[in-house]
This record gives sequence, C-alpha cells and structure tokens, in this order.
Amino acid sequence: MEVRNYETMLSIHFVPLLPGGKGWGVVFFLLLLLTGATGNLALAQEIEISGKVIDDATQESVPFANVFLQNTTIGTVTDMDGNFYLKTQRLSDSLGVSSVGYAKRFKYVSAAPTQNIVFRIVREDIVMQEFTVVAGENPADIMMRKIIAQKNEHSIEKNETYQVEVYNKIEVDVTDLNKKITTRKVMKPFSFIFDNVDSLSEEKPFLPIFLTESLSDFYYNKDPKLTKEVIKASKISGVENESVTQFLGNMYQKIDIYEDWMPVMGKNFPSPISDQALFYYKYSLIDSSAIDNHWSYHLTFKPRREQGTAFTGDFWVCDTVFALRRINMHLDGKNVNINFIEKLNIYQEFAETQNNIWALVKDKLVVDFIAAEKAPGVIGRKSTYFKNFVFNSPHTKKILENKEDIVVSENVFDKPEEFWLTARHDSLSANEKAIYAMIDTIKNIPIAKTYINIVTTIVSGYKIWGPVEIGPYFSMVSADEVEGWRVRLGGRTSNDFSTRIMLSGYGAYGFKDKRFKYGADALVIVNRKPWQTLYAGYKNDLDIQSNNVEEFGQDNLLAGLYRRKVPQKLTNIKSAELSYSRDWKRGLSNKITLNHRIYQPQFDFYFLDEVNPLTPPDSTITTSEIQFNTRFAFKEKFVSGKFTRISLGSDYPIVNFTYTLGIKGILNSEFNYHRLDLSVYDWFYVGPMGYTSYQFTAGKIFGKLPFLLLENFPGNETFFYNRYSFNRMNEYEFTADTYASLLLTHHFDGIFFNRVPLLRKLKLRELITAKVAVGNLNNENRNANYDAGGTYKNFGDLFAKWNLPDWQIQTPTIQKPYVEVGVGIENILKIFRIDAVWRLTYTDKPGRVGIRTGMQLVF
Repeated sequence: MEVRNYETMLSIHFVPLLPGGKGWGVVFFLLLLLTGATGNLALAQEIEISGKVIDDATQESVPFANVFLQNTTIGTVTDMDGNFYLKTQRLSDSLGVSSVGYAKRFKYVSAAPTQNIVFRIVREDIVMQEFTVVAGENPADIMMRKIIAQKNEHSIEKNETYQVEVYNKIEVDVTDLNKKITTRKVMKPFSFIFDNVDSLSEEKPFLPIFLTESLSDFYYNKDPKLTKEVIKASKISGVENESVTQFLGNMYQKIDIYEDWMPVMGKNFPSPISDQALFYYKYSLIDSSAIDNHWSYHLTFKPRREQGTAFTGDFWVCDTVFALRRINMHLDGKNVNINFIEKLNIYQEFAETQNNIWALVKDKLVVDFIAAEKAPGVIGRKSTYFKNFVFNSPHTKKILENKEDIVVSENVFDKPEEFWLTARHDSLSANEKAIYAMIDTIKNIPIAKTYINIVTTIVSGYKIWGPVEIGPYFSMVSADEVEGWRVRLGGRTSNDFSTRIMLSGYGAYGFKDKRFKYGADALVIVNRKPWQTLYAGYKNDLDIQSNNVEEFGQDNLLAGLYRRKVPQKLTNIKSAELSYSRDWKRGLSNKITLNHRIYQPQFDFYFLDEVNPLTPPDSTITTSEIQFNTRFAFKEKFVSGKFTRISLGSDYPIVNFTYTLGIKGILNSEFNYHRLDLSVYDWFYVGPMGYTSYQFTAGKIFGKLPFLLLENFPGNETFFYNRYSFNRMNEYEFTADTYASLLLTHHFDGIFFNRVPLLRKLKLRELITAKVAVGNLNNENRNANYDAGGTYKNFGDLFAKWNLPDWQIQTPTIQKPYVEVGVGIENILKIFRIDAVWRLTYTDKPGRVGIRTGMQLVF
C-alpha cells in the first residue's frame, strides 16, 4: 500500500439560476468572459486551510491522518509532524479527520480565506475486519517475525559505551472540574487557579496543578555493565527535595519496548514486539510510506483475548532493517485487570543514530486515573526526551570510574529561567508555564496551609502545632488483656523545631493494671549524603517479645478488636538503646546498636537452670547486647524526608545480616551468648503468570537462654492475614536455637478469573501461599525450658484462666518442619483480600483450617 499527497483539480459548472431559463445562462456566461472573470470568480474564492492533528492523550502529533472536506473528494494527509495544508475553492461546512485507532472528528470551516485548525483526536479500540487468506500467512505476521528476529540488532546497548542528555518532565492535571466543585465554599480562595483550565482537550478539560522538570546526562558502559545519571538541573513546583529529584530522573521511568515484558504501574505487560508477541496480539498491515528516506510500514495491533493484559495500538517500522520508528499504544482500564486507571497511553519515537542503532528520542506516558464519584479525576503525564548521543567515547568510561550511579549536581535547584529556555528539549505550554506561579501563590494563602495540615494529619497520624506534632491518633485508644482499655498520648518535634534533630515521647495508662507506661527518644541526622543517623531512646512498656512484624501495632485499636480468642502473651520491657547507622553507598549500609533490656513477663515464666533459675512470680530477665547489622540492597531506591526514608525497593534481592553479642555482668545482665541472623527478600515477575515474592530467614544462637531470648517463630493471633507471620501458628508456639523459614507468595493477577465471563468484570485475582519453618533446640536449652517430663510450663496461668485443654499446655519444640499453605482471592472491590490457610503438619491440634482477611491498595 502507498499513500501519496494529492491535490484535487477544481472545475466550475454553471447552471441556469436566473429567471428566463437557458437564455439567461448564456448571457451570464458572456458577461463573465467580457469581465475576465472566467476561472477567477469572486464568489468562489480560494480558501487555504492549514493545521495540525494531535493525540489528545499524549499531545503528540498524528502522522498520515486523513484530512478531508465533508461530502467532497477534497482532502490530504498529515506529514510526519501531524501538519496538513490544502487549498480549495469548493466550500464545505466542516473539515474532518480520520486515522486508524482514533475516532473521527469534524470541525466547522468558515468562509475566511486563510484558516488554521487544530484537531485533538481521541483513541478508540481498533476493529480489525475479518478476511480469509486463500494461501499463505497474514502479511502482518510475516513482518512481525522479521521485526522480532532483528530487534536486538537495533539496541543502543550494543555499543561499548554511550552517553546522552535527558530532559524529563512530569505533569499532574486535575479533570472533571464541574461547576459544583469550582463553586464550593472551600474552593473560593483558589478560584484564580481555574483560569488555567485547558479547555482545548477534546475529551476532558484539565487543570495543570503540578510540574517538575529535570535535565541530566546519562552514561552507559557495556562490560562491565555500569550506568550513571548526573542530574544537572531540576525545577519542581512547590518542592525542593533532592531524593524526589533523583526519583524523577530518567533511570526510574524507563519502559523498554524491546524487552519481552514491560513493567508498567506494577503490572507486567507483553511488549508488542516480544518474542511471544504473536501469542498475545493480533496484527494488521494497513499502510506504507517513505519517511525520511526510509520506506516504512504501518501496523496495528490488539490483544488476542478480551481482558488480556495487553495493549492496543499501532507502530511504524522501517523496511529492510525492521527498526521501530514510532509506536503509540494504550490500555483501557475497563478491559484490563488493573485498578484505579481509566486509560493509559504510551508513545515512543526512535531515530537512527549510527551503526544501524535506532535510539529512543522521545518517550511519553499518560495515565488517566479513575475519579471517585462526584470528585475530580487526575491525569499524570511523563515526557522524556533524549538528544546529543555520544558513542564509544573514552570520556564516558572516565565518568563511570566514580561508582555512584546517581549524582545530583550542586545548585541543581538554582538555575534561572534563561537557562531553562535554552536547556529544555521541548517548550512549555502556556498552562505549564502558569503552574509555577500558581503554586507559589497557593503556598502564600493561609487557608491552603490549613488544608495541607489536615491532609498531613490523616496520612501521617500526627497533628502539627508549630514546633510540635501530636499523635499518632490511631494509637490513642486500644485494649489488651493485661491493661484492659489503654489510653496513650504522644508527640514529637516538627520540622519547624529542627530538620536535624527530632525528639519524641509518649505516656500511656492501662485502666485494668493501673500502671503508667512511657517512652522517649531522640533522632539526629548526622549527614544526609551519605545518610547517617544517631538514635537514643528509652521505653518502659508492654509488648509481644517475638519476631512478629504485625500489620497493626500492638497499641493500635484494630489490633485489639480483631484478635482471635487466644491468650495474649505480653511482656513488660524496660529498654534503653543507642544506635548509629551509615550508608556507605547506595544499597550498602551498616548499623551498630547498644541496648540494655529488662524483661518482665506478664504470665507464668520458668527457666530451669541450676545456676540462674527463674520461677514465678519473680521471673525477670536482664540483658546487655551489642548488635552489628549489614544491609545490602543493590541499587535500592529511596524517597527521603527530613528524618525518614521510604524504600522504593530494588530490582535485586535485599540481604540483611545481623550479629548480636550478649554480655553478662553489664548493668546486672545475666547471660553470655552469640546470635547470627540472615534474611533475604525479593520479588520477581513470572512472565504472564503474575509475580512471586519470598522471604528467607535463617539463624543460629549460641548459649543457654530462656525461651524469650531464643527464636520464637512469628505467629498470628488475629483474623487479619499477616504477610510476615505464620497465620495458623500462635505466638510462642514453636521455639528454636537453630532455625530457618521460607515465606512464599505467588500472585496470579487474575490469569484464571479473566477467562471466566461472569467473573472477568469483577477483576478478581488469585494467589497461593506456602510457609515453612524448620529448626532445632539443643539439649541444653531444651532442659532449661522444659521439666523432666517434657512439659512446657510457661503460660500455665493463662491456660488455666482460659480453661484450655492440656494439649495446648504440652507445646513441643519444633521437631519437624512446620508447613502451612493457603489459597486466596484478592482485589475484592479493589481493596479486600480473603485467604483460606491450611496447617499441613502438627495436625493433632484442632483448627487446621483458618480464614483470614486483609486490605491492600495495589494497581
């Protein structure tokens, strides 16, 4: 197929319009000859129409779109930049545009001699006509095999080294701003911002509210594989945070169409040119044309299965070398098992550089989030541009000798507007330019600060009052068996007090035990680059002394309300701690901790040691420890606040190693011991089958110790599912001094439910879990924690109080692997999860099967 621009020759036909019929027509024609008006009739003046066709979502030009006057044969096609131009003497009331994968659009044409018309057209599902191939294969499939066979030949990473300048822009827009929203009383102080609404969008007028720009140099070395990004300039509306700048750089925004699988918004999608592309997509060859001296083909694609996790779109590919020139694809959130997203668009453009390398020069991602009922929606736009490629330069290798892979230059936020005018790879629109001024104005409106404080309180749990923050509010009231109802009041210093030192403290009172509990600590940020902290704290409070990482804190109200009917085994702990932590480079850190603890179990506790026996009611344990920790998370990403850092994870396993030395005789400490702990966490995609996460732990304790200081496998005594615990195991049910465990979860992401018509629309997702614990208790520790008959005397008072059967008192150490498995359904109403968990070993106890629920927010 070939597309050519064409001009339509116009001819003028006269008909007898005047009274008198045919004779008057002849007279009229003669008059025209005499006046020289033939072929230059003033009533049929020439009209010039120019303009541009733009994708409404990505704001990118649409090449080779058909532009035509309605009800005529007059038309043209857009060029590679989406521009068009035509001349006509034939009037029509409207100009139309059509392109594969887009809805038709018409606009009014006036009688003005020159006009400029801009079309913003909206994506729609591609409908591929059914046809019968008499012999041979679908030509689109033949071409796809050639593209797949040669795709690795065009990778930029074939070069030994390369460097490129990267300009990245992220914008957040608010949509669906109806009159009810804009005229609400709370919005009156901000009425000026609605002057910036972009009403040209064909689908949704939007209001830009956030904009960030960054300019960086990116460096790559093939062998060994090294990357570095030097961020030269950054401009963020309302924010000046170095860690945010790092996160908004190019390295965390990459969508590689040449990879078989593309992670987008936490989901794994097959690339339209993956090795298995023909299994996931249907293709159609619809056009061909010469583009920049390369004959190119235009293909469209769509998912083979409804509700499949795949894109719909089109791309242009060069002949002979079969390299992508540009690709435009989208997801419809209604047809894909993804949450909170109405539409998602990806646009990428490639250009030939050297050595037959086609490099990515433009990358756009647009996410249209689903709006809550009667609330405005949100659109996020990311645009990344690449230029000034340099290949195989010695300078690149020299830059990469410094191993730090992300560098933020000095004065990164101080670049003047004159700098940005020349540095930007793409100019800002009028609406984007207004964002910076708008944000600065909003920050100076008093009521804006009030709204920000309300949101901050809800998210953080703390209410800010000048230099002090009160909270967290979710721990102010709770309940447990020892304290009964408990009230707690806490606070900490805010950033107004200091951005280097944070002081915090709390006091709590239990109405049943009539005891006051308290705690206080101080955190000092020694340095932010590299990250270094110093911490000191003291606490006298109740806690569960185990390795359980609870979904809810012990003093959270929900933790008490959703407990199962199992005795709560609490210990009062007086703890003093001093620690220092330091990052050596991104992903590698050390921490040294000194702590002194006094344990006072709130239950019958025995330690049957000849030298240091412990029996109720005076069963107090005192320890002094030095702890060394090493954490390795290769290329881990963080977003940092003034005092805390939120890990965004790593593409590699995260490894923790801890050595603990217990020393006898310091502040009345009673035990000498050594403890080694190793943990490994990771998650990974499994192609179309979803993703798997695992956590492996192992350790060894040397020394004779009470069971509170040994390894107590984490159990779960609530009805909520706990990812980090054994959900059919109680607290302190199994104890070991040599131990290992594996927690494994696989999320299928709806691969089975998507094939059931009645369930497909519910977007339910399947998962399976398996958890295993193995361990041993040596004879020395076994004899010290059990009597001669093997009876486990601890908690005897609790079991008597609860009138529990003898089998719950005769709890053994872990003598064989403990195994539990589960199946679950997640994404119920987008936030709920339910699991059925089976205990496969130690089944002599009743209640082998349990139902657990949970809540989670994921895409």
